Amino acid sequence: MHSEEFFHSVRLDAEKCKGCTNCIKRCPTGAIRVRQGKAYIISERCIDCGECMRICPHHAKYAEKYSFNEILDYKYRIALPAPTLYGQFNNLDDVDYVLNGLLRLGFDDVFEVSVGAELVSEATRLYMKRDDIVRPVISSACPAIVRLIRVRFPNLIPNVLEFNAPMEEAARLARVRAKEKTGLSDEDITAGLFNAAAIGYLAMRNATVAGAVGGCQAEVGVASAMAASAAVELMGGQPEASLGAASIVLMDMLGLVCDPVGGLVECPCQ
Repeated sequence: MHSEEFFHSVRLDAEKCKGCTNCIKRCPTGAIRVRQGKAYIISERCIDCGECMRICPHHAKYAEKYSFNEILDYKYRIALPAPTLYGQFNNLDDVDYVLNGLLRLGFDDVFEVSVGAELVSEATRLYMKRDDIVRPVISSACPAIVRLIRVRFPNLIPNVLEFNAPMEEAARLARVRAKEKTGLSDEDITAGLFNAAAIGYLAMRNATVAGAVGGCQAEVGVASAMAASAAVELMGGQPEASLGAASIVLMDMLGLVCDPVGGLVECPCQ
């Protein structure tokens, strides 16, 4: 596997790094070494899981991200709202209110990720009925897991489902539809994820986004907070307002979905 195959989002701020080796101990692929007193990330081994960012006490690891305003450089802009976005709104009886709101915020088109999820799910059901497949079948939805298998467990590559992740499939279909509607080239079209990546980064670095660690409130709560922050940003709100919206959502989520009991997810899932 060559490093140029992937864009790595995890970056190192060498000035903040103290060479403490905490990240080395927690990296699942052994992608970090210490050279001349500073951490060094081996690109070929990094799977962008973000564990080093979460565990670093000096905040020397960070996620490289682009400004949302960069989508304005494109002639045609598509929002890809995930199903978690709708959970932000109380008593929402029609998702068209949200979809039309996205169009009014400046997007040219909206394509729901759930469409891609339905196609992937149906294709998976048909695939699982075959007798000639390698079992157990591993989902390809999480890019970090797919990279982990390629780096550490290549013998499991035949077990990985050879389908696009729902978000990828939705983006592909959205691009096809946009080209048919507008006649624009691929270079003129971009599909933007409607969320605030910064909120997810803060949650990962300071707490967790894993349901196995923090319960479903970690997964659903952080995803909802990201969507709330993005909505405020797109409506012209200040960073303080975006953080406030994310905080309110997180507080409202606490205790509403399964909680970790004694450090483990036990109630009510298990």
